[in-house]
Amino acid sequence: MKGIPHEIAGYTVLPLQLPKTPTFPTPATHYLYLRPHEPRIPDPDSPRSLFLVNVPIDTTETHLRHLFGSQLSAGRVERVQFENIPTKKNAGQILTQGNVAKSKKRKRVTADELQNQLDDIELPSTYDRQLQKSGAHAVVVFADKPSMEASMKAAVKAAKRDVKIIWGDGIEDRIPPLGLSRYVGHDLYRYPDRKELLRTVNDYMTIFTQVAEARKKEQSRAAQEPDEDGFITVTHGPRLNSVAREEEYKEMVEKQKKKSEGLEDFYRFQSREKRKEKQNDLLKRFDEDRKKLDELKKRKGKIRVSFIPTKLSCMG
Repeated sequence: MKGIPHEIAGYTVLPLQLPKTPTFPTPATHYLYLRPHEPRIPDPDSPRSLFLVNVPIDTTETHLRHLFGSQLSAGRVERVQFENIPTKKNAGQILTQGNVAKSKKRKRVTADELQNQLDDIELPSTYDRQLQKSGAHAVVVFADKPSMEASMKAAVKAAKRDVKIIWGDGIEDRIPPLGLSRYVGHDLYRYPDRKELLRTVNDYMTIFTQVAEARKKEQSRAAQEPDEDGFITVTHGPRLNSVAREEEYKEMVEKQKKKSEGLEDFYRFQSREKRKEKQNDLLKRFDEDRKKLDELKKRKGKIRVSFIPTKLSCMG
């Protein structure tokens, strides 16, 4: 289009024509910005990825696959990672406790890896498709680097030649519709299938238990390692925290009860002895006071108590 630059700040500007709708029949143009993906911390997928900015709000992975694979006829897309939506590319690579046990060489699964699996488990969605926020970005990972480079060249060529690209043209039957149908489906998806809901909850609780056990083992191993000064903290008995089992707590209480059996009489004997010692102490003090009084009588003579008579007068 005339007056629109083909490149801005290193981004190629690709015009997309939004399809007409019954409520808005006027054609509109949306501008997509793309460049090779260059994150601050590169990963193995960075050389074969494109970074897209300002994707349309109705963008799905099907849209981008169709754009680069059919409309631009360039490269094959492997996956798409949208903004604020975590990718599950390693979901099949992370093994659970049960799968590890079957392998020849047992691999220790850390609590953090299990926690990542736990975070990936979600309840069934109540919408049949996700909408993007305005101005959102996405990372498109291609099958290989040549596919990425061919897609980038095709986008630059289409932008310079003002090739008309209608967004989502030819895939209307492959994506869920928007509008009223979206909210009718949402009303149905609010009540997911019982089997699907039960499976999700069971998966969550299974991995949650594995995370708790892994955390407990890691804490036990850390407690056995010496600190900076070379000392190992010695603790007595099980730690009664959120991970401790109720059976261990009951066993400890029963053992304590058995240890305290037969000690009731011993404590009563001690209390009787204390009372006797206190009585003897009082008697000893009484004898000492009586002796002191006798000595005073001998020194000063007998002590006489006299009563002074008083006259009482009555008024007649």
